Amino acid sequence: MINGVMNMREYVTKGINLAKKAVIAALFLFCIFDTGSAAAAVGDSINKCVNVVIPSLFAMLAVSSLFIRSGINGSFPKWAGKLSRAILGMESNIFPVFTFGMFAGYPVGVKMLCDEYTAGRLSRRRAELLSGLCFGAGPAFVFGCISRQLYSSDRAGIIILISNVSANVVLALIMSFTLRKTAEEHPKPKKCSLSADMLTECVLKSGRAMADICIMVIFFSVLSAFLSRSGAAAGELLGKLPYLDRDSGEVIVAAMLDVTNIGKLPCGDWLLLPYVSGASAFGGVCVMFQISALTAGRFSLKPFIALRCAAAVLSYFICRMIMPLLMEAETVSVSTMKVSGVSSKSPVPSVMLILMTVMLMLEFDKKKHKKAA
Repeated sequence: MINGVMNMREYVTKGINLAKKAVIAALFLFCIFDTGSAAAAVGDSINKCVNVVIPSLFAMLAVSSLFIRSGINGSFPKWAGKLSRAILGMESNIFPVFTFGMFAGYPVGVKMLCDEYTAGRLSRRRAELLSGLCFGAGPAFVFGCISRQLYSSDRAGIIILISNVSANVVLALIMSFTLRKTAEEHPKPKKCSLSADMLTECVLKSGRAMADICIMVIFFSVLSAFLSRSGAAAGELLGKLPYLDRDSGEVIVAAMLDVTNIGKLPCGDWLLLPYVSGASAFGGVCVMFQISALTAGRFSLKPFIALRCAAAVLSYFICRMIMPLLMEAETVSVSTMKVSGVSSKSPVPSVMLILMTVMLMLEFDKKKHKKAA
């Protein structure tokens, strides 16, 4: 019996490895024989990075890193820490991370947990469980790339944020029974301090993290183009769900790979908002690989994936429940909405930010080498 189970596991492992090799080979052939589509996907993803990803994430990454390094998260009042531990099973230094992570942008909360783990103030197991809770789309992405682009209204963004945050809180309450058992009674204190060197180091680390994130966005844009060109049937399957057709289903599949693709949905269709809310709560496979890169493989992503799938389902149904209440005052007719699916923002600020960050990295490395010498 035991040998049979072991053989089955070996077959499954071999099958998974074979599937990975087949996907890589197919992508290789796609890039060789359909260079036009691959090049267009890369160009589109670079545009996303310059106009969407960098403006919405870079500042948050730097601030969140400084938030942890300076020890500000440990300055939470004792009574509030006891309350968060009693209700959510979170220590006083973790509750601010949970709150900040839901609004800071997808990888930011997990990066903060990784910093806490590196500093020895958080165990690996707790960091893995909390990673699926300290997670959320930033307002810059929700309002700038979804709400105003698809609906020309901030109301949609408010509904998405309420749905996503509510889903996270519900999951946190459910997980509190597990988290409370392993929570530390007295978290290791850290003296609050701030310096120019600390600020510089946080900015540089954020720049390197931004590079990892943008590389993942580019890769998954090519993967999404490959799936679209290969005639994947997932879009047709999702098209059978309520309010979805085949084209919208294909966009939802693309958004599950890379959430920035959500902007390709038909403009002004409020019936699709629950699907948008669910996809934004999930974050996409691309974000998961970004998190894996940021954590350098130190955390298992299994708890994270399970919690984000649950959050997507919860966010979908919460959105459906609150839409009639929050849309009651919406007076703009779908047929008269002026929706623009193209951003007119200049890429110059983001390009300048990249150049200055690279220059700062080089200068910082020079100083390090001089000190070492």
